[in-house]
Amino acid sequence: MNIFLVGLILLVSGSCLGQRSRDSKCSEDGLFPHEQYCDYYYECKDGVETLQECPNGLVFRGKRRGLYQNCDYPKRAGCPDGIRTMGQALIETDHCKSLWGRFQHETSCRSFWECWNGTASFHRCPFSLLYSSELEACDWPSNVQGCQAHPVCKDVSHGPIPIPNRCVIYWFCTNGYPRLFRCASRLAFNPTTLQCEYAEKVPGCEPPPTTPAPREEENGRGLNDIQPVRVPQTPPEPANPLSNAKPAPEPPVRTNLRPYQGRN
Repeated sequence: MNIFLVGLILLVSGSCLGQRSRDSKCSEDGLFPHEQYCDYYYECKDGVETLQECPNGLVFRGKRRGLYQNCDYPKRAGCPDGIRTMGQALIETDHCKSLWGRFQHETSCRSFWECWNGTASFHRCPFSLLYSSELEACDWPSNVQGCQAHPVCKDVSHGPIPIPNRCVIYWFCTNGYPRLFRCASRLAFNPTTLQCEYAEKVPGCEPPPTTPAPREEENGRGLNDIQPVRVPQTPPEPANPLSNAKPAPEPPVRTNLRPYQGRN
């Protein structure tokens, strides 16, 4: 009987341990998302499970994959996703709905606020782009709904618009917002036909005439009127004072003379 009880206890204990092992977040070292909240995650090291939280407004994305350490903007991380939600209460500051994040400007479609730890910095999208709250990034105006039309496109929501006193560039409105276009080489934008044409056919944009260089006779000067140009002569170099010096006399050649012995 005792052996049977011991075996039963061991069997139940093994089953419970196996279930606990399957439920544990720390079966291996690493970072793991929280099962309920986007802005929390688990850090496992040496079998120890530690609950971590992202900076206010950011969500867990992966190890060193986020904007700030392991966390990123909600849209870029895809959370909340309808199943998981934000667990922290958002902390608002001036222009910021949370301490971290990107938020639409209050009056401009091209501008947005970048919030880092509660401090907002002003940013503007590149020309012809608008800020999209859905993407938390700049996008084409046709993809951004509910934004006011640009003053340039108040009369034409879609189509070309000439720029006064400019021949090469023009506006093209798309969904109430302008984009800057340029005609190809040797072409100019015709404000009447609203298209690029040869510059010679666009009034006020004709290329300047090319004329040959005038001849001497047309200037009233003949060949005899041309005065020679005097080229200043280079003064001669000073004579070398040693150039006229006589060479030093060579020393006499010494020969071996025999004494005169006379004639017998």
